[in-house]
This record gives sequence, C-alpha cells and structure tokens, in this order.
Amino acid sequence: MSADGPKASVYFHSLGCPKNLLDTEVMLGTLATRGYALAESLDDADVAVINTCSFIESAREESIQAILDVADLRQSGRLRSLVVAGCLPQRYGAELAKELPEVDVFVGTSHYQAIDGILDDALAGRGRGLYVEPGHTHLYDHEAPRVLSGHGASAYLKIAEGCDRVCAFCAIPEIRGRFQSRELHSVLAEAEQLASMGVREINLVAQDSTAWGKDLHPIAEGAGRPRIAELLRGLDDVEGLEWVRLLYIYPTSVDDALLEVLANGKRVLPYVDIPLQHAAENLLKRMRRGTTADRQRALVERIRSAIPHATLRTTYIVGFPGETDEDFETLLQFARDTPFDRVGVFRYSDEEGTAGFELGEKVPRELARERYQRLTALLAEQLAARLEGQVGKIADALVEGPVGGGWLQARLASQAPEIDGVTFLRPWEGFGAGDLVPVRITGVRGGVDLEAERFDPASL
Repeated sequence: MSADGPKASVYFHSLGCPKNLLDTEVMLGTLATRGYALAESLDDADVAVINTCSFIESAREESIQAILDVADLRQSGRLRSLVVAGCLPQRYGAELAKELPEVDVFVGTSHYQAIDGILDDALAGRGRGLYVEPGHTHLYDHEAPRVLSGHGASAYLKIAEGCDRVCAFCAIPEIRGRFQSRELHSVLAEAEQLASMGVREINLVAQDSTAWGKDLHPIAEGAGRPRIAELLRGLDDVEGLEWVRLLYIYPTSVDDALLEVLANGKRVLPYVDIPLQHAAENLLKRMRRGTTADRQRALVERIRSAIPHATLRTTYIVGFPGETDEDFETLLQFARDTPFDRVGVFRYSDEEGTAGFELGEKVPRELARERYQRLTALLAEQLAARLEGQVGKIADALVEGPVGGGWLQARLASQAPEIDGVTFLRPWEGFGAGDLVPVRITGVRGGVDLEAERFDPASL
C-alpha cells in the first residue's frame, strides 16, 4: 500500500460451492498484500468482483442475475470497475464478453493468482480483458496469501483441483481441467498455518478428494494410486486442530486404509460424505459411475460395519435421461431401506459438453420436479425422526459465535458447515468462537437444526 492510501477498495461476492469460496479467499489475500483495500459492502467499493458458478443451470442463473444487479451500479458510475471471475467465464468467457459490455474483465479459474495485475490494468483503462486458459485451473499452495471469511473457527482447505472421471452429468472436467494434487508438505503447512490462526476445524475439499496423490511422486510403493489415507494421517497429527473433515468421497475409491483412519483418527472425523447419485442399475450405468447397485449397497454395509459411529451423507440425482418410473421407485426403496444421516437431492441439469447432454429419453421437467418432491418428502421424514432420536444425547459442539435471539451457533461433528444444519446453544460465560464444549441435545428446530444446553461432565 502506498503512502497515498490503497489503490482501490474491492468488494467480493462469492457464489457456488466451498471451493469457490476458497478461491475468493485467496484472491482477497493476494489483493490485500498488493495495495488494495477490502470493502465490506458494495456501497464502499471501487471495484466489484463476482466469483461465479456454472455447474448447473440454477447456479448459472444465480450468477447472471448477480452480475446484472451489480452492472446497474457500474453503468451509473458508482463503481469504477466490474470483474466477473470463476467458472462462468472459464466456460463461456467469449460469449459473455459479447453479451455483457457492462463488465470490464472476465477472469477464468486459470488466472486467480494474477488478480492484482488484472485489476491494475482494468483501473488504468487498459482495455477490456478476457483471461481464460481452457482446461486449466490454478491450484494455490501454502505460500499464497489468504483472507479467511466467516467466524474463523472453521475453514476449508483445498487438497486438489480438477477431475479425471467421466460422470455423464458433470461438466467439472471441462471447467476445471485435469486432476492435480497439492503436495503433501503444502497441505500440512497450510493446516498448521490455519491452526496457528485459531482455526479448529478444517474441511478438506476437491472435485475428487479420494484421488489425492495419484499424480504425485510416491514416497513408497504405489505409484499412480491415491494416497488420501496418508494425507489424513498427516493431518491427524497437526496440533491445535480439533476436527479434520473429508468431503466428497468417490464410491469406488473407498479402501481399508481410508476406513481405518476415518474410524480411528484423533482429529479426523468419522464423517463419510459419499455421493451415490442413484440406486437403479440402469441409471448408474448411464451416469457412467463405474459401479453397480449391488456394490453400492455392499459399500454402505461395509462402512457401517467398519465405523458404527460414522455420520453418513450422500446425494441423489433425479430426472437423469432415461430414468423410468421403475428406476425412480428403485431409488425410493433404496432410500427407505438404506437411510443416511443426511442426504442432498438435485434435479438433473442438462449440461452442454457432457455425455448426458447427448442422451435421448429426456425426463420432462415437471416429472423430474414431482420426483424431486416425493424423494425430498421421504428424506425429510427420515431426518426429522433421526434428529428427534438425538434429543437427550451428549456430544461435543464447536462454537461458531453469537446469533440472534440470545443464542450461540455451533455445530456437532455430524454437521458439516453449510450443508447439515447447525446446533443452537444458550450462551454462557467463558466460551466463544472456536471452543469445543460438551452439550446435551434438548430439541429440534425447523426439522433441520438442533438445540442444546451446556453439559457438565462432572454431573454424571
């Protein structure tokens, strides 16, 4: 920062998944060290950066609407520059540049590390820019500056980027490129940095987390094989952390080593986030999931047997091309017979460039919506019963901070941030964000969240 003050103030609006949020935090860190001020609101900003998502249709619509909302400020002169970053320009950059003249710069996922120079050029009026390298995403390391968002007790840590799988519904390989792992020492160094900053929970993210290490030079035998268990064991020893959570476990990548560390880790949580997507043989084959319905059922039984205390989460897709009434009923029955602790449901989005886009037998939108509603209703009933069954139980809760109505917000080990609900606590003196405290579950709120009170182990 010069003696005359910051170059400009920058406001970020991040959309989409936690991986996008992490990219935003790295861009914020880069700008903060290169003479830019970070604005807390759009009203205080000279530059607005919208980090977009284009994974499915609804995400694109949200991103476009956010761009148009801010573009009005750009046109009125309140903003000096409008920048659109992330997956949307990476996928549709040239097209967007033609249709959105209000935007000064489009930054794809390949150029996050150069965001300071890009803004320098934009503010100097050196022409409109399109910064996209097709098929490539920049993967930051532990030396990249980063500004944490949120309360600070929890953070995401990206261990890899891109994906080599061929799932028929997914455009990620086209957007984010080939799979690339971060080095072991870099991941461990960032975990240690986060712990030193007061972070107590790290959530490991990637497009394909369980493939981590397959592209790295092995320190032992196993060249070309994933080494996610090795990474988890390293993180399990990082002092200062309380919880290490692995997200996005691909069903065909579960081995005994992974189950062992999930079952017995000191800090690694027994949280198994394993997207199955469907349960009908026909659909799994059309989706190119590389597994069968019987193998998926056996896998769930194997996980439950190896880790009886595990929290299991999955996701399902309804309305994929070729999904018949019989296929959907198979999925419904599987959901009844094989309940998970948490489940996310998506309606299929027909994405250009994917194998699913080329398939016939499209499911009408209204029918897909009806199936979505039937499945989510069943899952809501299951979740309500499961949460009611937790009332009276004792667990540790990670405090995140105060919320309205005289409550503290916290989460249990079974509640991943932003997707599994939260636990509301009555506040008490001496505890704050980042503390791990014993609580007794006292009730359910809204069919999704829990309420709890402080528990004194000495009372047992």
